[in-house]
Amino acid sequence: MRFSAWSSLGISVCSALVLAGAASAHLSIDPQRVAPGAEVDVIFSVPNEDDAVGVDHVTLGIPADFELDDAEAKPGWTQSRTGQAITWSGGLIPKGQYARFAIRGTAPAKTETVLFNVLVGDRTGKSITYRVGLDVASTTPEDTSARSVGKAALIIAIVAAVLALVALFAWVYRWIRPTPG
Repeated sequence: MRFSAWSSLGISVCSALVLAGAASAHLSIDPQRVAPGAEVDVIFSVPNEDDAVGVDHVTLGIPADFELDDAEAKPGWTQSRTGQAITWSGGLIPKGQYARFAIRGTAPAKTETVLFNVLVGDRTGKSITYRVGLDVASTTPEDTSARSVGKAALIIAIVAAVLALVALFAWVYRWIRPTPG
């Protein structure tokens, strides 16, 4: 067949996209949420769950509305940048281990979820693409008030404990004090 190479490529791409949904649970991002317009260091923990050859290249596709400033230099890895993509190559993530790759930039000014494409591959040409979301959202008032209520409850508990101890010591003092005669 004349189009067999295209068919194989199409099957490979579709397979990678189908696997990317399931695989995204294994690649993590930290932090998972940032404030709009915040300067942030984003760390991607990239696993090699079952590739016996070992992962030797990782490419981060950066969303257009995330302003990329810099990327981490990793010992043993070569880094290259093409537009909104950073590639680390030449290193090795052995089977059953993971490595962290970090970028620095500015989050979009508006509230949204930006998606990073993370291509992970080995020297045989085997690769998988993960789609990892970073939530860009303002801190909600509920988050702040929940922390304040928690702190207030802790302070009240400490004051109550101190008052209970004072009352206990007063009772013990009265009990052991000699009665005048």
